Amino acid sequence: MQIKLHKNTAVILTLAVTLGFFLPGPAERLEPMVIPALFAMMAFSMAGIDLRLPAMRGAAFGFLLNYLFLSGLILVLAPMVLEEEALKLGFVVMAATPPAVAVIPLTKLLEGDVRLAVYSEALSYLGSLILMPLIIFLFTKETRVGVGETVEIVFLLILFPILASRYVGRLRIDPVHPINAGLFFVTYIVVGLNSNSISTEVAGVLLVAFARTFLSGAVVYAGAAFAGVNRPQRIAYTLFGSFKNLGLAATVALLLFGPRAGIPAAVCILTETSFYILLSALAGRRKDEGKGA
Repeated sequence: MQIKLHKNTAVILTLAVTLGFFLPGPAERLEPMVIPALFAMMAFSMAGIDLRLPAMRGAAFGFLLNYLFLSGLILVLAPMVLEEEALKLGFVVMAATPPAVAVIPLTKLLEGDVRLAVYSEALSYLGSLILMPLIIFLFTKETRVGVGETVEIVFLLILFPILASRYVGRLRIDPVHPINAGLFFVTYIVVGLNSNSISTEVAGVLLVAFARTFLSGAVVYAGAAFAGVNRPQRIAYTLFGSFKNLGLAATVALLLFGPRAGIPAAVCILTETSFYILLSALAGRRKDEGKGA
């Protein structure tokens, strides 16, 4: 069976991180590409999402898992573990961002409830237009960043791509290509700009990254199982309780607070990729057990 590596997001992210560590030189020259790369990635990612708000309790729960549970966990853990202000600010931006756009395709790959993921994603991105600038403003009052500047970035990197997504969906372009290309460039640039810092100062950031990905995901999955939620819904909820839009987080942190504020997003890219690989392996094992039964 032919493996289409250019469509494999995990491979793309691994390649971007590897090049960022071992060939960081071009990252500084490519930094101006961050905004257009993220814009294209967001527009094509949102093209398949129905943004009409549904009357669905499950969608609201997915939204709350990402913006109340996961964001709250990040905002509590980061100040407890980290001392450097730039790293804390990077996690504040991450807490303010909506869930990863990849949650929908990942839910499908893991045989989760895609409809629930789509509705929760739509609700989260509409809510992020208010919540993202509000959270950044409330938790970064001591910085020189004003709410107006944050709102401007949110419009540029969320609202405008949402509007563009209504049109790019009509193009005869496989959305996987621009999405993976955007992920590659943003990840490579962020990792490349911070390669030395990530390799020497990663301990505290990695601890927070592990807790906000693996621990939060495990808690959500176990809690949903205990509550009797069916597996497809558990998968969707687990992803909303552990995945953030790290490309957006890295870009906004970079624009507002400088390269070092992008370190948390760069490290969390590693933990989120690892967590997805773990979930995929567990799903494969479940299939094998089902066949052998």
